[in-house]
This record gives sequence, C-alpha cells and structure tokens, in this order.
Amino acid sequence: MNRVNQVVKLHLRNKMTWFAIPWFIVGANFLINLITATSLEIDESINTGAIISIFIYTLVAGTVTIKETFPFALGLSIRRKDYFFGTAVTAIIVNACSALVLAILSMIEEATHGWGVRLHLFNVQFLNDLSLIGTWGIYLIVLLHMYFLGFAISSLHRRFGGASMYIFFASLLLIGTVVSYTFTHFGLWGGLLDWIIHQYMDLFWWMVPLVVVYLVAAYGLLRRATV
Repeated sequence: MNRVNQVVKLHLRNKMTWFAIPWFIVGANFLINLITATSLEIDESINTGAIISIFIYTLVAGTVTIKETFPFALGLSIRRKDYFFGTAVTAIIVNACSALVLAILSMIEEATHGWGVRLHLFNVQFLNDLSLIGTWGIYLIVLLHMYFLGFAISSLHRRFGGASMYIFFASLLLIGTVVSYTFTHFGLWGGLLDWIIHQYMDLFWWMVPLVVVYLVAAYGLLRRATV
C-alpha cells in the first residue's frame, strides 16, 4: 500500500497535466463561447458541445501517462503492479473530482438559464432530468472510459512497440469498414439510430464493463512491458 501511495503522490506532483491544463482548456472554451453568446442577439439557446474538449484531453492524458512516469517509477524500484494500481487510484480520484465540478457547473448553468445568455456548455440537454449525483455519475463514467482507453492503448505500445499501433489501428479501420458496409448493405442504420434515440442512457452503462476490459488489458500488458 505504501508503494501505491508513493505512485499516487508521484502523479499528483504533476499538477499541470492533471489539473491546470484540462481546466485551462475548459475555461478558455467557456470564456470564448460566453463572449460569443453575449455578442449575439438571438432568442434561441446556444448548444456548443465544447465540453467534449475535457473528454478528449482525458484520452490524451491517458496515453501519455505511461511515457512520462513508468520508466521513472520503475527506476525508484516500484513494482509494475504497484505502478498500475497507483495510477488507477490517481485517475479515479482526479476524474471523480473533475466530474463533480462539471456536474456542479451544469446545475449552475441550468439555474442561471445559460449564464444569462442561454449558453449551454456544461449542461447537456438529455441529462436535464438527472440529479446532481446522476449527472456526476455519467460524467465520471465517460471520463474514466476515455482515460483508461488511452492508458490501455499506451500499455499496448509499451509492451509491443510502435508496430503494434499500426496493427491496432489498421484492425480498427478494417472492423469499422466491415461494420459500416454490413449496416449499409442491410439497411440497419435507421434501426441503430432509433435505438440510440430511445436507449441512449444504456450507452453510458456499457462503458463500465469496457473500463474493466481496459484495466485488465493494461495490467496484463504492463506486467510484461519493458522500461
């Protein structure tokens, strides 16, 4: 446990990556969109979708974590197992806090009618019926999904090298092409869109087992990865 705590402290020393950069991006997006919304004289709500920036950043953060800290941690005689669990604990703590801030901002945005200018950046419309805890849970699931997806991809690169990335993404492209052709050939896109419209909340819950898959894959890869 002491080694895990050491890894957590190692990560949290890098406040730029974990805290400053993502919230600077969110703050800049908010400020730009607020100025734009204030300058426009329209009666309709403005839905920017800019909140996606923090989710994209979280994916990127997951991919660079290993490169920045894995060799250093092993140089401190920290076991791969402890590094993995320490990193997972750090990601859960940080993203839980980030999700809470996003949920609170979403509630404030709704209460102020879009910051007084009908701007919707944090308040995603189809989550309006959820409570603060529910909104926090959804944001947390998405953030963890993005982080550990990036972490698993980075673990694959660390274990097998750059060639594995070409194989991985080529395989994804091939699978995507086959699925797209199948859906187009059999006219399944309409049914898929109809299901998403009516069952979109299920998509978030399906991310939970995916996070488990990412964690198991990353653990197995890092146990055999070279420095």
